[in-house]
Amino acid sequence: KKKNRHASIPNPSNQMAVEDIKQVQDVIARESKLLVYTHFNMVVGVPADTDLQKCTNHLENAFGRMGIHISKRAYNQLELFVSSFPGNCYSLNEEYDRFLTLSDAAVCLMYKERVQHSEETPIKIYYTDRQGVPVAIDITGKEGKNKLTDNSNFFCLGPSGSGKSFHMNSVVRQLHEQGTDVVMVDTGNSYEGLCEYFGGKYISYTEERPITMNPFRINREEMNVEKTGFLKNLVLLIWKGTQGTVTKTEDRLIEHVITEYYDAYFNGFEGFTPQQREDLRKSLVIDDRNSSEKRHESERERAVRIEGIIDEIEGRRKELKVEELSFNSFYEYSVQRIPDICEENRITGIDLSTYRYMMKDFYLGGNHEKTLNENMDSSLFDETFVVFEIDSIKDDPLLFPLVTLIIMDVFLQKMRIKKNRKVLVIEEAWKAIASPLMAEYIKFMYKTARKFWASVGVVTQEIQDIIGSEIVKEAIINNSDVVMLLDQSKFKERFDTIKTILGLTDVDCKKIFTINRLENKEGRSFFREVFIRRGTTSGVYGVEEPRECYMTYTTERAEKEALKLYKRELQCSHQEAIEAYCRDWNTSGIGKALPFAQKVNEAGCVLNLTTKITS
Repeated sequence: KKKNRHASIPNPSNQMAVEDIKQVQDVIARESKLLVYTHFNMVVGVPADTDLQKCTNHLENAFGRMGIHISKRAYNQLELFVSSFPGNCYSLNEEYDRFLTLSDAAVCLMYKERVQHSEETPIKIYYTDRQGVPVAIDITGKEGKNKLTDNSNFFCLGPSGSGKSFHMNSVVRQLHEQGTDVVMVDTGNSYEGLCEYFGGKYISYTEERPITMNPFRINREEMNVEKTGFLKNLVLLIWKGTQGTVTKTEDRLIEHVITEYYDAYFNGFEGFTPQQREDLRKSLVIDDRNSSEKRHESERERAVRIEGIIDEIEGRRKELKVEELSFNSFYEYSVQRIPDICEENRITGIDLSTYRYMMKDFYLGGNHEKTLNENMDSSLFDETFVVFEIDSIKDDPLLFPLVTLIIMDVFLQKMRIKKNRKVLVIEEAWKAIASPLMAEYIKFMYKTARKFWASVGVVTQEIQDIIGSEIVKEAIINNSDVVMLLDQSKFKERFDTIKTILGLTDVDCKKIFTINRLENKEGRSFFREVFIRRGTTSGVYGVEEPRECYMTYTTERAEKEALKLYKRELQCSHQEAIEAYCRDWNTSGIGKALPFAQKVNEAGCVLNLTTKITS
């Protein structure tokens, strides 16, 4: 009817209306869309002395930018006001209060009408919705009733001050309370309080007490391709450094030496088998024929000479004994064996002098002789919450990646031994291993974690870290189905690159730029918002914790010192110190954490307040 009415009066505006109606009819026929009657209204309340016209102009402009034209009603305001009450929509006038449109358009303004619900999942991580109502989600995305991800590895990005550490503290606390073993690599004491609260193991790297491990000490059953690969990466890291270039020959050579080293320890070398002698003989004959050196000898004389060479090689191998497994014994074995392997296989271009020089630093008498020769504390495998603090070596180009690699191997061993859920969280330390040399190992660890009920998470704050590194994109982000983003307003001008790398949709980006922008903070505890995407499902959640948790998570030096003062003065446990501290904080009437901590530090003792502090 409406189309025919417009068509009956031939002018440009009516013709456009006819075309619009025809387009809607085509969509309905082609895509089986629904036509629905719709009504929206907005009630605006302002103080009596406010200019109402400014409000309506602002609303008209805001809706106009979205292509929505609104009309101001003056003749049935009471009806509209009453119909806005819950359950009162039946009082709308059918003739002039409703309009006909497609169902997609009708629901586009109702995306907030659905209240977020807690998910059915055995692992519940509590956040709040944007109104402050607690909701539990499956942070892994794969253990709940609805599977959202293929793996539970995660990537977290947030600039300094965005609440990144606060959020991660909240997540790992809840994971640990639900039976998850947690291993963390930290470079800023962000998890010291939480580790102390749980009574976990907090290990700081110092020159006097370095983080040590004997990665070469394994039993016969552990000797596999994976372990050989780890040790090969370790040796190449020391030899070449994180940014070094490794040739295929060097890679194969180190793998060859490691295999022979363990064979010498587990089986000993009694001599070549007939098959090995025959293979070596054929190889030497071919090399001899290709040699530019001319020899005037008979076939018999050449055969005797080659047998002599094989006997000499065999004799040198027999002399190489491995009595114990350690870096020291591997160094001794490799510096003798590598020249022989090169000679036997006519390999050239191997810089053995550099190899010896770089490796010697970790050998007996070297600056880091303990690092790879002393066994790690075996109790770490039984600890359920372990934090490695390696801030003191973050500027060391060799030790930083090496110790990070050692810790990752500890997690891999723990991952295989323990049957419960495990998580490894690597803060800024991940940059130490984000090199071409380590790329394959990182990919391997990420993919292996999925098979052993484990997750690997990387936390970073620098946008350049993900923009400028192909290793991050290929090895870390592509293997992380869970993405967590804190406030990204600092990166807004450069966000297109992040959007591309992380595979974010336009809808995701719109959600991200509402983080911490809503007027929903009044009267709440310390509160930050975070965008979480699991697979293709995403949303913005609130991280809201009581003061007791805040004091456990805080990274503010003054606040940490004030809490330590309470613990020292009261000679009590970490939890009792927090309870006493927060009791005084609540009594003081001071809202912010830092001003109260400053009061405590100024006093230099426990306050034991009974009344509010008056300034």
